[in-house]
Order: sequence, then C-alpha cells, then structure tokens
Amino acid sequence: MISQRLLSQVAVFLGLIALIGCSKKDGSFATVSGVVTHNGNPVEGARVAFHSTVEVDGKQGTSFGAQTDSNGKYVIATVGKDPGMPPGLYKVTVVKWEGKGPTAGEGVDQGQIDAMLSDTGGTGIKGGPVNLLPKEYATVGSTKLSATLEAGKNENVNFALKTGGK
Repeated sequence: MISQRLLSQVAVFLGLIALIGCSKKDGSFATVSGVVTHNGNPVEGARVAFHSTVEVDGKQGTSFGAQTDSNGKYVIATVGKDPGMPPGLYKVTVVKWEGKGPTAGEGVDQGQIDAMLSDTGGTGIKGGPVNLLPKEYATVGSTKLSATLEAGKNENVNFALKTGGK
C-alpha cells in the first residue's frame, strides 16, 4: 500500500515537472509587431532592428530585425528555429536605404554598418546607399528608441519617427 502511494506521488511530481518545463520553453520567447511612421506617414522598406541590451560572456547581445511593408508594418515572429526572440530590453534602430552598396544582412553585419554610420554622422556610407530617415535613429549609440518585450505576443510596438528626433 505504501509503495502504491509513493509511486502515485512520484508520478504526479514528475508530471508537474514536465508541465513546468514545457510551459517555460513555450513562454520564453517574444514576438513583436508594430508600425513605423515618419512625420505621421507609414514608412515602406525601413529596416527595424532590435538590439539586445544584455551581454553574454562579455559580448554584445544578438540583434533581430525585419523590414516594413507598404503600410509601415513590421513583424518578428520566428528567429531561426525559435518561435521568437528572448524577452527583455532592446534598443531599436530604424533605417531606410536608398541607392546601391552594402547594407546589413548582405555580407555586412550591423556592427560594421553602425561603425560606418558613426563615421559619416548617420547619413550613409561614402559611395554607398543613403539613409532617408533621421540619423538619430540609425545607430545603437544615437537612438532613443527602445522596447521592453515580454514573453509571448508584443503587438502595437509602434515607432513614430520625426525629423529632428523630437
């Protein structure tokens, strides 16, 4: 009789651990969506990037990005095999390139783009594309945009850009 009760308790305990483990995995990712506007107008073709503020092993955290559609809407719903990105505080950059030349994701990483933009005051890369949006939103060092993402869906994370950054 004692052994049956003990087995039942162990089975319940293991079941609870399995449920906690599964729910933690499912809830440990964030998705994000919103609209980017500039002076009240939707921005098509802008690159919205979320840069983690958490350092791992002394290295800057990961960045996640998406491009806006014709209505200025962006969505980051999956990252590789993961159903989203880690929850937390992110600095957000927004750029819209016009012209030919390297941009992030085309053999150039965001750190290289930030360095080049820093050298040119956030306007563009010499001989390369030009950023059509205000430069204060272009780099992690200059942007005032940020978002704290919770596990699960984060909707209406909108960014209303203004010329002059105000």
